[in-house]
Amino acid sequence: MASQKHTYRIASIPGDGIGIEVVDAAIQVVEKLAKTLGTFDIDFTHIPWGTAYYKEHGRYVSEDCLDTLRKFDAGLFGAVGAPDVPDHISLWGLLLALRGPLQLYANVRPVRTFPGTKCPLNTATEGIDWMLVRENSEGEYSGQGGRSHVGQPWEAATEVAMFTRVGIERIMRFAFEVAQSRPRKLLTVVTKSNSMRNGMVLWDQVAAEVAKDFPDVTWDKMLVDAMTVRMVAKPQSIDTIVGTNLHMDILSDLAAALAGSIGVAPSSNLDPTRKNPSIFEPVHGSAFDITGKGVANPVATFWSAAEMLSWLGEKEAAKKLMDCVERVCAAGILTPDLGGTSNTQGVVDAHHVLARMESTDLTSGPSEIGSLTAQSNEESQFVGSSSGVYFINTVRQAFSRNLDTLDASSGQEFPLPEDTLVGIDGSHHDRRSAPSSVKASPMPGGEQPFCQWEYDPAMAAILGQAPPLDTARELMMVYFKVWHPLFPFLHGPTFLQAMELLYSDQRKSHSIPPSPDHRNTCWTVIFQCVFNLASHLRPDLRLPSESRIESPSNMQSLLSSLTFRNDLSSLQALLASQLYLVTKMSLRMASTVGGCMLRSMMHAGLHRCPFRYRELSSHDRQLRKRIFWCAYAIDRYLSQALGLPLGIQDSDIDVCAPGADEIHVPGSHRAHGLRMGLSTFNLDDRASSAPASSADAIQLPAEQSFGHESHRNTPSDSEPLQNKREIAFASYVESGKLTGRALELFHKSILVRSIRRSSVLFLITDVHKWWNSLSVDLQTLRPPTDQDAIADRPFNFGPFFTVLYQHLILLINRPSLSLSPSTPEFCSGLQTCIGAAREILTALKAQVDAKQALFWPGFLSAAWMSGLVLAFACQLRQYVLSKGLQEISKCLDFLQLMSPQWETAKNCHRALTLLSRNIQHSSTVPSLHRPSDPLLSRTRPEDDNDPETRKKRRLHSHPVTRNSRLGSASFATTHNGTEHPSDKDDNTNDPGLGVSNISYSNEIQVSDNPPGLVQGGNRLLLSPTTVQSPEDRLFFPEGGSHSMMDFDLNMVDLLQGANFDNLFDMFGQQYPSF
Repeated sequence: MASQKHTYRIASIPGDGIGIEVVDAAIQVVEKLAKTLGTFDIDFTHIPWGTAYYKEHGRYVSEDCLDTLRKFDAGLFGAVGAPDVPDHISLWGLLLALRGPLQLYANVRPVRTFPGTKCPLNTATEGIDWMLVRENSEGEYSGQGGRSHVGQPWEAATEVAMFTRVGIERIMRFAFEVAQSRPRKLLTVVTKSNSMRNGMVLWDQVAAEVAKDFPDVTWDKMLVDAMTVRMVAKPQSIDTIVGTNLHMDILSDLAAALAGSIGVAPSSNLDPTRKNPSIFEPVHGSAFDITGKGVANPVATFWSAAEMLSWLGEKEAAKKLMDCVERVCAAGILTPDLGGTSNTQGVVDAHHVLARMESTDLTSGPSEIGSLTAQSNEESQFVGSSSGVYFINTVRQAFSRNLDTLDASSGQEFPLPEDTLVGIDGSHHDRRSAPSSVKASPMPGGEQPFCQWEYDPAMAAILGQAPPLDTARELMMVYFKVWHPLFPFLHGPTFLQAMELLYSDQRKSHSIPPSPDHRNTCWTVIFQCVFNLASHLRPDLRLPSESRIESPSNMQSLLSSLTFRNDLSSLQALLASQLYLVTKMSLRMASTVGGCMLRSMMHAGLHRCPFRYRELSSHDRQLRKRIFWCAYAIDRYLSQALGLPLGIQDSDIDVCAPGADEIHVPGSHRAHGLRMGLSTFNLDDRASSAPASSADAIQLPAEQSFGHESHRNTPSDSEPLQNKREIAFASYVESGKLTGRALELFHKSILVRSIRRSSVLFLITDVHKWWNSLSVDLQTLRPPTDQDAIADRPFNFGPFFTVLYQHLILLINRPSLSLSPSTPEFCSGLQTCIGAAREILTALKAQVDAKQALFWPGFLSAAWMSGLVLAFACQLRQYVLSKGLQEISKCLDFLQLMSPQWETAKNCHRALTLLSRNIQHSSTVPSLHRPSDPLLSRTRPEDDNDPETRKKRRLHSHPVTRNSRLGSASFATTHNGTEHPSDKDDNTNDPGLGVSNISYSNEIQVSDNPPGLVQGGNRLLLSPTTVQSPEDRLFFPEGGSHSMMDFDLNMVDLLQGANFDNLFDMFGQQYPSF
């Protein structure tokens, strides 16, 4: 026979202010938890004691308050106090009126740093985990004393602290038992017996007597003022603390603040004899300043409720609730006092989800962490926790006292934990002698000035020689204007100084020592990739042939040299080469380089927060973050573009995102406290220290220079400027996170793929939230400006982020197009994709009209997907054909614009041209049974089943060409009939990185008409004898448009009733490269 569930009766005493809100939140969560577990029932009874009760009845509690409470198993209390009632009246009227008579003499306050919360101490690298025990019934709060001669000049008041042997002994014994139950078995007794020579001396004496009964507990005694210093300076030396009523009242609030926030601090008022019900409460007050705003932090009350459940014997439920609390905090669902943006109900709802879905079989508390060793100024090695390095250090620490008692060399003979786990590379072993505490200089060259360097001959043989100075200067400016805001993995001042040294006349002398060979290798790769990246946007600069990277495949030969060391210069060189490969659309090679780079980054520990390691300088910390997030963003793009698993999982990262508050920085709990001290994107004036000749000094535009503050915390008056500089990078990284979530949701292995409707809705919501939160500058599709203003204005990333956003919408909704066209998911997804495709075309047109280069391969993917969506919708008669063909024509124009830059664009153009012509053809072929209902039109017409009919259609169909609005001036015909971009428009190139800088005519305009001409509402097919259009000659030079007869122009028969997957399968057969 099953045992009957126990029902606990709990007195709910919300009290005042936010106490009402947080107690209500805790009741919701606990009731949901009890219902989920099904092992017990809980019954909350509301008791209206508080300031409102006081104002009505003249007292805070009822006359029979003690008898009332004794009917319950426990009490859950909120807060007490109001602005219009003196604090001593409210406190003694309610809370202290219950503690003393009920003999709740042990006040227990656990203090712990939760995942995701901010510990302001740099001395607590592993967070805080303390247990504070407070004497709760006598001492300074015994209520003894009084006032006399009130109103007289000699008015007097006394506050008598009462210390009794029985009171001290019972709290000491309780504290020793608590310490004994904890793994470290450490207890610190807080006192002030040096000046309080009676009561506190008795306190010390009784503590020493009780300690004899607990020989396994290590205890010490510390004055209360010294204890405050110890809590800040040596937090790891503390475990359990016991003190008097007043002392622990103060220290417990300090401890809560040190752990992250008083909003997460719980409190238990216990009667260890269990003769009276214990009362559980959050430490915080009534906080009338935020009452009613819905932003009160309920975590402290949740934790108090968990302590209550544990006290009642429901250990599993308490553990379950604390697991929920930790997971919600780790997920970043935090109220504003913890630096989050969630409201009270949002935190409650998150706990509901976890309480309902997560398993209760979870471990809590103990966890291991990895180890990072600084090998040199730039280089580091990381060993993760699974290797056992943390346990080795734990054992080493346990033996530290014994080792110290041996001869001095014994401790030194104990090898480094990493050397007992990982094979030692010769190069790394040679650098073991470098002290781990060495600080990297503001410049990667070391504490000395940046070393003289020169191109590595081996690298130059692969990647080319340095271009002339004037060309290099212009290309450098292009790179830092377009690429650096999105991928700031280089440090501007260091790059500038390296460039000065490379081109300086001092290069011929030997007054500056040469740079090490490895640094020459890294900087050669970085410079050549930067110059070649920029040259694609400014071909008018005529990068010499000896300075060009001949083939992207050459990059593969660099891997052995650049992965030999795990230093920042090597990682920067790998990132530069990967970015170059991406822009050349050598995506598979870029992915290969990225895979090697990601492993190197992890060996160097860049996936772990650099602010945890004191060995790193502020400069290196910031640069490590930038390098990591650049690699992360490129990995997300490549994973999506190639359909590969993510190279970096979010669950493996604890590096704070760019632009967000650094939660590991001491003091970052303050609003707008510490921002990224390093200037994230632009070059600053510190480069002026580089040697420069008067004639060849590299100059920067004024808006890309700023003061000498780049390595210090940004002052408050410059924060808006700093935030603006990093916003593009931060926003792009955030879009990468959303892309990763979409890939994990829709494109995992089909064996484990499980798509929850709620997960899709949350993802869509977060994508819209990301877009709606973007800076106005990143959403503005700026209209074209006059030619003179183009060179001076910053690069406008508005079209780029618009395309990024709409492409995310396509990525999320595209899977629904693989469903049957009759499903509502298909219908909704198709219309959403149509809207996104149209917005992408608008953004691309804005990019072209502003004479800004289509610099990112994502533009090609977005244009191609948009064209496919529109063609698919037209084929299914789910979109107006005239509009669809007009917009497909725009897609073709954009694809042609990108064709000289990327060969893939030509393939996309050919495929979309084929689809467009078939749509035109199908719209002009009479159908005897064309259904009028759009839903029915998705099915394949029966009259198309006749093979003979389809054959006659093919024989009687004429190839259709279209007049291009791109203008024949863009192409010139050579003597052998081949086409190439015309050179006659070179004089139209401008420094604004316009589309004309990609060898396109300045007469280019995006077509507003569909391939078939429309006149009077009727479509007029072009004559078969129409002169071949420029793009036909470009893509089909042999045989012109008649080469299209290799394809079945009645492919409408194949597309009718098809879905998106069928479409891709069809092209996969005819175009394997797709």
